[in-house]
Amino acid sequence: MSDSNPELFEGYSENSYQHTMHTYAWISLWLIVGIGVAFGIYGFIVGLD
Repeated sequence: MSDSNPELFEGYSENSYQHTMHTYAWISLWLIVGIGVAFGIYGFIVGLD
């Protein structure tokens, strides 16, 4: 049991990094979605002309 304790602490130290990466992943995902929607609306308006 005592052998697995350092692994537990390593997991805890990695948690903040993984949480940051997860946040960046969501931000980039929504940025891509937002840009795609913006270009879609722009293309739709240009297509109406």
